[in-house]
Amino acid sequence: MEQGEEARRDTAGVGAARAFELVQKELVSEYGADFYGSYISPLRLVAELNGVLLFRAGSRIAKERLNQQVVDRLGARMRAYEPRVQKIQILLEHEIPADVRALADARIEEARQADPEPARPLELTFETFADGPSNFHAYTVAQMIGAGVGVTFPVWLVHSPPGCGKTHLLNAAAHEAIARGRKVLFMTGQEFLECFQSALHKKRDSSSFKEMVRAPDLLIIDDFHRICGKRATQEEAFDTINELTRRGGQIALAANHGPDGLEGLDDALKAKLKGAAVSEIAEPDAPLRRKILDARVAHHARANSGFSVAPEALDMIADRMHVTGRELDGAVCQLLIEWKISGGITVTLEAAANALQSKLAEGAERRITVQLVQKVVARHYNMSVQQLLERTRRHSIARPRQVAMYLACKMTHASLPDIGQRFGGFDHTTIMYARDRIAALSETDPNLKAELEGIARAVRREP
Repeated sequence: MEQGEEARRDTAGVGAARAFELVQKELVSEYGADFYGSYISPLRLVAELNGVLLFRAGSRIAKERLNQQVVDRLGARMRAYEPRVQKIQILLEHEIPADVRALADARIEEARQADPEPARPLELTFETFADGPSNFHAYTVAQMIGAGVGVTFPVWLVHSPPGCGKTHLLNAAAHEAIARGRKVLFMTGQEFLECFQSALHKKRDSSSFKEMVRAPDLLIIDDFHRICGKRATQEEAFDTINELTRRGGQIALAANHGPDGLEGLDDALKAKLKGAAVSEIAEPDAPLRRKILDARVAHHARANSGFSVAPEALDMIADRMHVTGRELDGAVCQLLIEWKISGGITVTLEAAANALQSKLAEGAERRITVQLVQKVVARHYNMSVQQLLERTRRHSIARPRQVAMYLACKMTHASLPDIGQRFGGFDHTTIMYARDRIAALSETDPNLKAELEGIARAVRREP
């Protein structure tokens, strides 16, 4: 008998609470840290009634995803440690019977006094999303999809650099759609890939997978770029989009790039996405960064009574850290640590500058991004960024694209491979060629040199 199986046999009958504690360690490796942290970690065992275990989910969308993807595996793993477990029920707070809820609340308070529970993750709803000019289009479309009024665009793709709020908007749309009684399936691209591959290669039958992904009213796939380059999976995604939309369903996708920038995307799926509604989220400007900081400080203050940051400190961070919302969240977490170390004193401007010294320096260096260069170059040549990224050798597009590549090399700290990815998956040698070609031409063409200097000035002036 294997060591793991023997350990399970020896610990049989450990009780539901201990069994859940042991199972959680296994679920991290099975589902991955991101999925576990978002959906399984907030799960709380509140009662055991004649072999039926009642768990409280952290949110409505978490309940849906747990019931779709986790509950059967959770039950099987729990029974390996505690054979008396017969059934798992995952409920929301208001769905738990009143007498059970009262007992659970008493236990939670008792546990909190002994070991305070960490703050719950930010609820990813429209109410907690900080909107501004850089994300307003995506925010508005996501609201329409959540409300079920976006039927005129059955497929929606939202794209941005990592950390700009795509996942937040998808979750918010899912929350709203579920609240309105729609059937929603939320997956990541990696989950779509793994579930399909498992059905195809292990079970030799993908019919159950097809039924699962084509059944909902709204199918949401985050990190859709994860399936790029996987031919069979892309074909299945293409068929899923066609079948689900044919019968009136909707699909919302999020990726790090638009259709032209997704490396490895096959032609059929690329054409399908080009015909979809597309929203781009840019990195936040200073007013939106300030808004995000306010929201994150308020969130942490709810779990840490007295936590506060001086307004001038937040102004300084918003002005100097030209980064994404995710990185601003990290900055606030750093300030929370500073606040606790100082004994609960309001974080001052000086204290914030000291605590975030490395982040502030990094944020200042990253003020000019590849995305910003693309935006300004496209505007200079009177075209859209999407046109600039087209894979074509037409001089009217190829030359501006080379100019943008050259300036990205000169004005940003991005590596050559990263710049290549930002331009739709070009190899780093292509970026080197464009850089050297434009540099050589500017040495012999004073007009081009002046043009490059003018574009560079426009990039630096861009807010």
